[in-house]
Amino acid sequence: MATGLTVSNTSNMDTGQKIMVANAREAYEPAAPDPDLVEQHTLPQGHKQWDILTWARLSTANALTEGVDLAQSEQLVTASLTVTPSEHGIIAQVSKRLQRRQGDASVSSMVGKLIGNSLRRREALDIIALYDGFSKSIVGAGSAIDVTHFRGGIAYLLTDNDSGYGPAPLPINAALHIEQISDVILDISDPGTAAGGRPAGFGDDLLQRWWKGRDRLYGVQLFHSGNIERDSGDDSKGGMFAREALSEVRANTAEPTQEDDNSLRAIEYGIFQEWGEAERADPHGVEVYSDTAATV
Repeated sequence: MATGLTVSNTSNMDTGQKIMVANAREAYEPAAPDPDLVEQHTLPQGHKQWDILTWARLSTANALTEGVDLAQSEQLVTASLTVTPSEHGIIAQVSKRLQRRQGDASVSSMVGKLIGNSLRRREALDIIALYDGFSKSIVGAGSAIDVTHFRGGIAYLLTDNDSGYGPAPLPINAALHIEQISDVILDISDPGTAAGGRPAGFGDDLLQRWWKGRDRLYGVQLFHSGNIERDSGDDSKGGMFAREALSEVRANTAEPTQEDDNSLRAIEYGIFQEWGEAERADPHGVEVYSDTAATV
């Protein structure tokens, strides 16, 4: 006969107990605005690639003399960019036994949400990778961005740096790591350093509302791009660009799939989409490379 104190996890007692599982929580997905900030094209069915042409400007018109023939003719010139979409996707398998046992939640709907988030994250990362390709880069590794860098980047974009593309058209957006946005706002509104030297009201307003992550500076919308990563040196690469500086071509909308595997006794959920991305106008974008070490 067993002797001693009987506790809840004694083997002959816990087999008679039901198990209660708390409602599962999903991991929050980082903000992924990047695909919405670039020029979008849809590839028609039956086509394999998308060619984007950019017309260069003609020479400046001449002053003419009456009675003298204008003999020089201008030739039309285009820059061509070819984008060929490729497939992307993810699958997740869920056992039918799990679905029978998980009575407090809809597993299939949660799987659908999670794989959809994963596909969007992949798309955002592909766009983010293009920021590193801009020839013009501001700030630099190990340095924090401030309002002077930001102002200078915008001035560069609005300058006629290349006759093949011209100045960047408005509006201009900035996709940045949240610590980059924090450094810009710090330079403008920090009560200990900047607020005393700037007009009252502007800094106060930023202090109250900037954490929404979509503020404007010099007319440029700042977007918090949650998928921009830190490198080994605690630096990150964001971008400041006109919408048409970068192009994404989608061959289809996201295609969800569901397939039973009877021998495995599971259901396979998947989502697939074709897209391709490329830099269209290098002078219309600026890489923002700066320190993003955590400040707390």
